[in-house]
Amino acid sequence: MKRRQFIRQSGGAAIFTTLAPAPGLLGEPANQNRKKSHICIFSKHMQWLGFREMAELAGKIGFTGIDLTVRPGGHVEPGDAARGLPDAVEQIRDAGLEVPMITTAITDPGDPVTWNILETAGKLGIPIYRPGWFRYREGQRVEDQLKEAAGQLKKLQEVNRSANIAASYQNHSGDCIGSSGWDLLHIIEGLDPRWIGVQFDIRHAMVEGPESWPFVLEMLALYINSLDIKDYTWDIAEGARLRNVPLGAGLVPFRNYLDKLDVLDIEADMSVHFEYPLGGAEHGSRELGIPREEFEKQVGSDLQFLKQML
Repeated sequence: MKRRQFIRQSGGAAIFTTLAPAPGLLGEPANQNRKKSHICIFSKHMQWLGFREMAELAGKIGFTGIDLTVRPGGHVEPGDAARGLPDAVEQIRDAGLEVPMITTAITDPGDPVTWNILETAGKLGIPIYRPGWFRYREGQRVEDQLKEAAGQLKKLQEVNRSANIAASYQNHSGDCIGSSGWDLLHIIEGLDPRWIGVQFDIRHAMVEGPESWPFVLEMLALYINSLDIKDYTWDIAEGARLRNVPLGAGLVPFRNYLDKLDVLDIEADMSVHFEYPLGGAEHGSRELGIPREEFEKQVGSDLQFLKQML
């Protein structure tokens, strides 16, 4: 049985197209008739612009959506989500783009700020949010930490269901729970993919397993509801130091990766990240340290590469 067939039969098809609409703060949710998938720019890299100007520039470059930061230091501060998020979404949609996903720091299902963000996003018709990460703590049993993370996600699943929005947990490399993929499956297995999903990051998957990533991708396929796009390489001269690079300039085998997505029937919105030197934009700077034209040219070049691969 194909992945999408399984989701439909389990009642979860909505997460890969559009969640059931909730009464919108700005009228009918704009994602009600949206395209099956969007190529978004991660708004972390455009925090030197306001909402409308960001959307206008992103649209000019060729993106169809914004992956909006709603986290400390982001485009929208978490505590101001009830007011700031509707304003941001309205300006972005007025500029002709969609907000298919937001990026948050949410990990605590019992935090009132969690509910404020998710309820607001759900009412706006935003189908997906990326939560924060659970991190491994030294000196504590791994099994206990995985059990704790799984319990938090199970509680978060119910919050998501009530707010009508799905989580998309990223397989971030390093000390984050879920970095290997195997531990990520451990904490989400048995949860409802309509409400708890995975934001698959090929760059981070390859850092953790240069040869095993195809198996991790297949293992997590049922839960994947968004995709991160970025590239990297290793600087051997500097002691095998990890270095982020423009798309196509690194080790990610995009043709092979996109083919495997197709074989596994994975179709999801993409968030393109630019984590190589880009005038401070790579770090979410509020001021751009390079000419705007240079930013536009480099970001546009990456997007063109991705579209050619697609």
